[in-house]
This record gives sequence, C-alpha cells and structure tokens, in this order.
Amino acid sequence: MSKPILQFLKTDNYKNLRLGKQANIKNLNILIGANGSGKSNFISCLKFLKDCLTSLPDESRGISSFEDAVAKLGGNSILDGNVESPAILSISYCFSQIYQTGDPTKDSGILDLKLYVDKKTRVSVAEESLYSGEDLHELGRRQPFYHYRFHNRQAGKGAVSVYEPPGQSSRFQVLDDIPINALGLVVLPQLLENSTFSPENAPVYKIRRELVECITNWQFYNANEMDLHEIRTAEPQIGRSGIYLSSSGDNLPLVLDNLNQHNIDFEDSINEAMKLILPKTRRLRPIRSGRLSLTVEWYFEGIPEPFFLTDMSDGTVRMLCWATILHSPVLPSLLVIDEPELGLHVSWMPILAEWIKQAAQKTQIIIITHSPDLLDHFTDCVENILCFASENRTHFSVKPLAKSMLEEKLEEGWQLGDLYRVGDPSIGGWPW
Repeated sequence: MSKPILQFLKTDNYKNLRLGKQANIKNLNILIGANGSGKSNFISCLKFLKDCLTSLPDESRGISSFEDAVAKLGGNSILDGNVESPAILSISYCFSQIYQTGDPTKDSGILDLKLYVDKKTRVSVAEESLYSGEDLHELGRRQPFYHYRFHNRQAGKGAVSVYEPPGQSSRFQVLDDIPINALGLVVLPQLLENSTFSPENAPVYKIRRELVECITNWQFYNANEMDLHEIRTAEPQIGRSGIYLSSSGDNLPLVLDNLNQHNIDFEDSINEAMKLILPKTRRLRPIRSGRLSLTVEWYFEGIPEPFFLTDMSDGTVRMLCWATILHSPVLPSLLVIDEPELGLHVSWMPILAEWIKQAAQKTQIIIITHSPDLLDHFTDCVENILCFASENRTHFSVKPLAKSMLEEKLEEGWQLGDLYRVGDPSIGGWPW
C-alpha cells in the first residue's frame, strides 16, 4: 500500500477561516497573507488531528487525548465568532494513495469530523466518518463507500463496513459504546477487537493503521519557538532515540549523531550545506562531551581549534537547524515550518529556498512566510503559493495563485517578493 498523502483541507464554522472550497495541498506549499489572516489557524487544524492521535490522556483528571487536543486548538472558543453557540464545526481531511486502484479519485479517502461546540460547556465529537472517493458535495446523489460512520444517527452508536467472507460484498456492522470524547481513528482497534467479527474483515483495519502512521509522523516547527540558548548549551545523552529535531531544537547534537549513524552520506550532506553559508567551513560534527553527552564541533579552514555552537551567530545556528531538518534522509510525511526566514541574512534566502524545494521532491512541505526576500526565490513556483485573502472584515479564505494571474507582470521582470512588497492585490500580504 502506498503511503497516504494529505490532499486537501476543508473547514466550516472554524474561527476566522472559511474553507468552504477545499484548500488543495501539494508537495510544496508556500502560505502567505497578513497577520491574523488564518494561516496559523490552517496549521492548527493539522496539529489538532495529530494531537488527537498522540496526546497522552490525563487519566487522573479524566481528560482524553481528544479533549487535550481541543484545549490546544482553543477549547470552546474555536467556533466562528459570528455563529451562534452551540453549533457544529466541521473539519475534513482528504488523503490520497490509501488504495492502489490507479484512479486518483478512487484512491482517496476523506476523514470528516464534525464537532459539537458549546461555548458555555464543552466540545465533543458530533459525527465522524471515513469514506472513499470524492468530496460528498461533489458526489450529488451518489453515495461514497463508508469505511465507518459514527454518531450520525445516535450519539455513541455507529457502523463499520466489513466483508463476509473477505473479498465478497460488504455490509455494515453496528457498533455500540463509541465515546464522544475520542476520535474513531483512536478507538477503532478496540471497537473492532471487541466485535463479533474478525477485525481483518474490515477494510478500515489496515487503512486506519496506515493513516495513523502517516499523521503521527507529521512534524511542526516555528522559528519563534526555537530556543537558541537551549540549542547552544544542551548536551543530550548518547544513545537516546530521535531522528527529528524537537520543536525547540535542543536535541540538535543527538539528531545529527543519529542521522549520521542512519545514513553514511548525511554528514557529507550537512557539511556541504554549511559550506554554502560559511564557505570556509571544513567540517562540522557531533562529538562526545564527557562520557554520556553530545555536543557539536565546527572546524574552519586555517584554524586548528574547533568552534562550538556557543561561538556561532544566531542566524548560523538557525540555518544549521533548517539544514538538519531539510537534508534529513528520514523526512517526515508532512513538514511544516513557520517563518523559517526569521533572523537570517538576506543573502541566505536563495540557499534556504533551494533546500526547501529539494526536500519537497521527497515529501510534503508547508512553509509560512512573511518575507518578500524568501518569496522572491519561489517565483518559479507560482502555483505552489496559497494566499490567505480577506472575504470580509472578519473572515479569510485561501486563494491559490496561477501563472495566468501574474503572467504579464512576471514577463516584465517582477518577482513574487516584489509584488508582495508593493501590496499587489493578486498577492496580498498587507493588512489593509
């Protein structure tokens, strides 16, 4: 089975974001727009799904993973301020390549979540389903194939499609005692194992495993949350697992060491990357500090003694973090980086843009930027730009760029960043 790929996101009644028309997601996605235009809310929808699957429930307080994820999303304040409470908030995620039929439409599956939001009390799962094929709004009278559908007729009840015997026509198997404070994707294994049929007879049994593996592998980074002091001074212990940089970056030496062990070419790749920003770089490597810890040494041509991260500039340390993430031989299934340009010299923007483009050839990447200097270097990727544009004074939607919209200006020599700088209405980015 091919690995699932996030294809689009839709929302309804969620904060200031109006995605009535699906926001298609490609391998490379550059998000631009004014502050407060919904970019962070867009990313929060993705984080929410991962948090539902990965947050540890607080059993002492009776808080489930779903409830913890809702709290991180905004609690009972996630409803559109113009919608009267209580109301239903919807988020739909489409994944392609969860089948292997050769038909992109039939290969896709849509996870549709409907949340009951009461601003005075709670948020719960009002309905959840996973179905194949196109978006329900595009199907008209045709019915998709539902892998499961929970709470749609009665809270706590639902049904899952099963084959009896395997390979024959499917039927719905009724399930009871489905919690409304947990996602079906989380509780499905337990529900299927407690049922009267073999879990392997439900197509969703394997699909669910692939989806969860994909979603839990998503990685999110925000340059504002990178802790430069911790990155410079942390000495993580040898032998710990970890191939992904933490959100603060404090495990950088460990990740460098583990990736060196994982792939023989990774150390050369990082060294070549650092030579692009500091040409006199001779070698950079994680080394043992004491008996059980790791640190990073940085050697330069003509200087016998190594430098350490405490000796390097903020921008240099940031670029090392981005290089480690983007040159990794084990890229996540989705990589999100918010404002990677923060604290970087403008001369490094083409280097960073090229790293991003190369990584996007191997996985899905979403970049959020306010930098026209970085945006200049995505002029050759116009159709990968998603503009968050104002519908009215309080709501924003996503408008993908197209070459036809900017063809005349690009032929005149304008770059995307130039258009962003002057507030061209096709690009947006300004708060007025």
